[in-house]
Amino acid sequence: MWNKDKSVFLSVCIVRAMYVVVALCCVMAPFLVRYYDDKIILANGLPSVFVPLLVTLYCVVPPAVAALVCLDRLLRNIRRGEPFVPQNVKYLRALSYCCFAVGAVFIYFSFLRPFAFVIVIAAGFFGVILRVVKNCFEQAVALREENDFTI
Repeated sequence: MWNKDKSVFLSVCIVRAMYVVVALCCVMAPFLVRYYDDKIILANGLPSVFVPLLVTLYCVVPPAVAALVCLDRLLRNIRRGEPFVPQNVKYLRALSYCCFAVGAVFIYFSFLRPFAFVIVIAAGFFGVILRVVKNCFEQAVALREENDFTI
């Protein structure tokens, strides 16, 4: 039967797998971008985007890794039975900043390929959602602290 512990465990496994995916993408990025540039961009007579796309992808790595670290720590606190603690609010805030950072990085590439603006919008949207969840958690932490001091 599916329960909360299995769900959290699955989330932890996915986050840890994403560390591997990010590392593999860092190693494989030049090859994948070269393939995309040769087969899609240059084949259609468009100017090369190899260097700008590679720079964009590598600039997204630090916020992606920071987001994974925050997710890992957030899930660790949830597994401990501490969902409404001030530290989780900080993790959610950092996650939203990571989303905004990814959006900001992709603004550069969206000038070269307007379709990349979809990533800018999606990253900004997720950042806003995380800000709302962070505000909910902040209120829950305040209520929890108030209840802890009530006799």
